[in-house]
Amino acid sequence: MDVGSYSSISILLFMAAIIAAYYHSTEAAMSKGSFEDNFSIMWSEDHFTTSTDGQIWHLSLDNDTGCGFQTKQRYRFGWFSMKLKSVGGDSAGVVTAYYMCTENGAGPTRDELDFEFLGNRTGQPYLIQTNVYKNGTGNREMRHMLWFDPTEDYRTNSILCNNHQIKVADDYIKKLTR
Repeated sequence: MDVGSYSSISILLFMAAIIAAYYHSTEAAMSKGSFEDNFSIMWSEDHFTTSTDGQIWHLSLDNDTGCGFQTKQRYRFGWFSMKLKSVGGDSAGVVTAYYMCTENGAGPTRDELDFEFLGNRTGQPYLIQTNVYKNGTGNREMRHMLWFDPTEDYRTNSILCNNHQIKVADDYIKKLTR
């Protein structure tokens, strides 16, 4: 075979691999039922309400506790999004957070990404605190002053995570990148 034949075969194999990867990833990303089918409540089940179709869940807090949920499946990579709105007014001590963790229960050798919207005293700037754990070691906390008021409306917060990068976006605008 000549060099041109090898190039054509390589291109065909590459295209076949791309098509197979696309088919597999779109099939895996398709919704497989309600929120309840894909997530489990970690604590305070009475602090969850759901839409009639089971696709939207609302979480609440009171003077005693908030609530939490986790996926029923594990993921190695993906694009994860959720809409968040922080507590308004004098909210010091209240943290609205989401994180990704390799071990259930935050084990000693976990890898973890934390995003915590910190409550504050009225009139003070809002902050997001981030932290990264690798093999159970954190101590990489950073605080960032927000350019918006997280109590005004729900905003989409997203993470793109794969073997090559971690990108964080707010309302699809990249703001923090590691």
